[in-house]
Amino acid sequence: LQDKETAKDVNSTLAKLSKGSSALDDAYKKAMKRIEGQLTGDYELAKRVLSWITYAKRPLTTTEICCALAVEPDEAGLDSENIPYVEDLLSVCARLVVVNQESAVICLVHYTTKEYFAR
Repeated sequence: LQDKETAKDVNSTLAKLSKGSSALDDAYKKAMKRIEGQLTGDYELAKRVLSWITYAKRPLTTTEICCALAVEPDEAGLDSENIPYVEDLLSVCARLVVVNQESAVICLVHYTTKEYFAR
């Protein structure tokens, strides 16, 4: 998936892989290795982004996920200086996350991505 430039390219490649196939698992494992190979802060941010998107009860907008990520566990409020840039979220997630430009919803690139992370 690393060489795929657009969401359409990624979806097309994933559609060619059968559901539950080892090739699909291998593709996601490789993406996760790229994520794990990043600087610690980027890796931690990617884990948080992927967790929020995977386990949210409904799709999140870019504003919602950025605000959620900006909240620190021991803080009472939102620190506006801690709000990440959407571009950074996309960058650290190794193309596993996309933004719908019309709705500003941030989501996993394919339904199989959610199935992989939910295991």
